[in-house]
Formats: sequence, C-alpha cells, structure tokens
Amino acid sequence: MDWRVRRIIDNLWGPTGSIVIHLIVLLLLATFVQFERPRTDEGIEAIVIEPTPMEELEKLTEELQKFEDLPQTVDVVTPPTVSLDQEPPAVDVLGTAGEAMDLSEFNMLESVSPVQFRGIIAGRSAAGRAEGLAKYSGGLGERTEIAVLKALRWLRDHQYPDGSWGPHYRASMTGLALLAFLAHGETTASPEFGDAIRRGLRYLLRLQKDGWFRSGGPQWGPAQAPSQIHCYEHAIATYAISEAYALTGIPYLRIAMEDAVQVILDGQHEGGSWDYGYARGPEAHMDVSLAGWHLQALEAALNAGAENRGLRAAIDTGIRGLTVLFDNSSGFFRYSTRERHAAPNVPMTGVAVLCMQLTGHAMDAEARAGVRALQNVPFRWTKTDPATPNLDLRQMGAWPIYSWYYVTQARFHQGGTTWVTWNRQFAPTLCAMQNPDGSWGPAPASSEAIFGPVYCTALNCLMLTVYYRFLPTYQPIKVEEKPPEPSKEEEFVIRFG
Repeated sequence: MDWRVRRIIDNLWGPTGSIVIHLIVLLLLATFVQFERPRTDEGIEAIVIEPTPMEELEKLTEELQKFEDLPQTVDVVTPPTVSLDQEPPAVDVLGTAGEAMDLSEFNMLESVSPVQFRGIIAGRSAAGRAEGLAKYSGGLGERTEIAVLKALRWLRDHQYPDGSWGPHYRASMTGLALLAFLAHGETTASPEFGDAIRRGLRYLLRLQKDGWFRSGGPQWGPAQAPSQIHCYEHAIATYAISEAYALTGIPYLRIAMEDAVQVILDGQHEGGSWDYGYARGPEAHMDVSLAGWHLQALEAALNAGAENRGLRAAIDTGIRGLTVLFDNSSGFFRYSTRERHAAPNVPMTGVAVLCMQLTGHAMDAEARAGVRALQNVPFRWTKTDPATPNLDLRQMGAWPIYSWYYVTQARFHQGGTTWVTWNRQFAPTLCAMQNPDGSWGPAPASSEAIFGPVYCTALNCLMLTVYYRFLPTYQPIKVEEKPPEPSKEEEFVIRFG
C-alpha cells in the first residue's frame, strides 16, 4: 500500500470509528423506547358563510372601474439594430474614475515565497554568512566569497535552456548546481540567481517519474554501471529538492521531496545500506560512498519536515550500516563489501564521518576515530612531487574533489586545530586554482574530468561555503520541523511556470 494512503487511513480512523460507535449506541437505545402516536378525536366542523350584501358588491365594482380608467405610463422602446460585425464599444473595465492602472508590468511569475533560514541552515542568511565567515574563515572570507560568487555566476550562465546542467547525468548535475546556489542562501526569491533556481527546480519536477529522479548518460566502463549512476542521481536530486523546500516552503516541492524520499526508504536493504539498483536481499552490498549521498538527502528531508514513515529509523539504520565498514586498527573506513580486499582510505572516512556528524552521531566511537585519522591528512592540489613520482601525497585516490567535499566538512564540524590547519591549506589553494571565468577544472592525475566542469565547479563552490552552509555540529542545534506556508503564486511558478 502506498505510504501516503496508509497515512490518510490512520488519520481518518479516529473520527470514523467514533461516528460508528455512536450510531450503534443510538440503535440499541431505539430498541428499548416505544413511541406512541398521539390520538386525536375526529369530529365534524361546520362553517357557516354569511351572504355578502348587494350594496357592498356595488361599491367594489365602482373601485375597480377607477383602475381601468388610468392612462398608460410606460413608453415602448424599440431595440437598436446590432450587427455581428460591429466593433464593441470602449468600456472602462476597472469602472473607476481617475488614472487607469498599468498592468503591463504585472507578472505572477515574479511572485515569490519568503525565504526561511532556520535550524541547521540558519547561517545562510546575509547576516549568518557574515558571522560564519568572521568566525571560521581565518581571515580568508573576503577571498572565498569572491570565488563563490564567480562560481555561481558561471553556473547561472551555463545552464541549459530546459533548466538543467550537464553535459551528462543531468539529474545529479542539476542537483549539485542547485545545492551550490542554496548553500549561499540563494533561492527562487534571489534577484540575481532566482530565475536559474526556478528553472532548475522545474527541470527536476518534470523529470521525476514514480518518485525517481534519473536522466542517464554515457557509460565509461564497468565502474559506472547505469544502476549505480541512477542511484547517485536520485540521491543528489532528492538532496537538492529537500533543501529547496526547507528554504522556500513551496508546497509542491514537499510532494516531490516525500515521493523521492520514499524511493530511498524502499531502496534501503536489510543491512542498512544502499546497493546499485537498490538491490535487496542477502547478496546486497554495503557501500559507504552510495550511502553518503542517501544519508545526506534523508537528513535534509528530515530537517525540512518530511513526514515519511520510518524516516528517522532509516537514517539511524544507515549509520549502523556505515560502521560495518569501519576498520578499528586504522580508524579509516572501507569503500564497500563489493571490494572486500580494498584498503581503508581517506575519502570513505570523510564520507562516513560527515554523515555521522550531520545525523547526531558525532560522538560515536567510529566517528571520533575517523576524525583522528583525518586530522593529519594534508590538502594538496597535485598528487605527487617530482622527487617522489610514485608516492600519492594527496591521499585522495582518483576522485580528489569528491573526497575534499567530504573531508572539508568533516574537519569543519570537528573544529579546533583540525579545522584551522585544513582551512589554511584548502581555501587559498582552491581560490588560486579557479579559472578566470569562475569555473574549476579537475585536479591533476584524477578521473573527474569525465563529469565536466559543472561537477568540479559545484563541488568546489560547496566547499567554499562551508563556513556558513551548516551550523557547526558541535554547537546546540534546534531544528524547526515545519516552515510557514508560502504564497500560492510561488507554487504555480515552480510547478507550472
């Protein structure tokens, strides 16, 4: 049974059951009560009509004669001849005197809902961004904000006419681009970026079928199977839709969010993780990388007020699934049970630690061990030095930008010297590596060029918004469960515009 039907049935049973019980009680009472129709004595009533005197009839006839002698007072009006080809007369539609109202500039597509910065995303307001940069950027905030705005403008200018970003796997690329805008506090109400955000959201809503977000693209080898990519695409797009709803409260986004979340809940297998194609059963694999995007999406939906049954439990189960791949001897996490002999590594540790921090598990033993394992990892744009060409000094494998996205956030949420050391390395380097047009290319000796500049630019931009994107998890966080209702016009803009 569909989860929304179950919820409706649960809500209706209370009042319906009460009505049924009251009807049964009334029927039982009726069996003990006898009603007797009151008796009335039938009789004959005689009415005597007195004849009217002749004099009174003559007076009545005289009065009626007076009315017949009155003159006709209604003029006969002949209707004008009207041709079907005749031009209609000019009519003032407003029906008021004075200067006419100019409606030429009115456009309901510009009506937007109020922006809501609350809970863990409260730092995305203008004041919140300024405060976060002052507290956590180590004096680099002005430089990083210039880089962020350049990146957002590049993304805006490289959006496709249908509202997507690409070139391939457009559901995920559009999700990443939207997350970058939303991280900076930009919404459908933003003067500079609002149109791009609306178009991106409309693209995802048109794309969604049976709850799924998936677009597809070329396959570069066995490592990028369609079943794998579709799960990544869906999770990233769900993440973006959930954040957009949290910031705007647009009702139709909530429907799309909860439908997408249900796909994720149904796709979680018995071990607590997610596998390619959402495979289930004893042969399904644990996968830290895939679980990372799904847990971020579920947590964003929870913070936005999604009411899917079992959402909180699925997050906690997913965290337990991550710990299955924790290596106690090193403090690092492995990638997947699919690669049983692969060594624990930095990228997967970043994924696992961040997910545990965002979902309230930062103090779990595995998360604390992971942070300790990450605290001495350096940030390097290049993989090797000429003197040691065979030594991977970067320690990020073939996907450094993807790995930095997680490690940057994990060390930020840990705070202290762990964050200060990383911030001094990563922020100036990323700003220096940005192209003059605002985009980023892949890091040297990596595999990320296959995803294109939108992928690189969006993830690097998200890293540079770390100072205010989420409140640090080492601070008390109060999450509002339900945002206020937005304007009806904005729902029309996103759904039908």
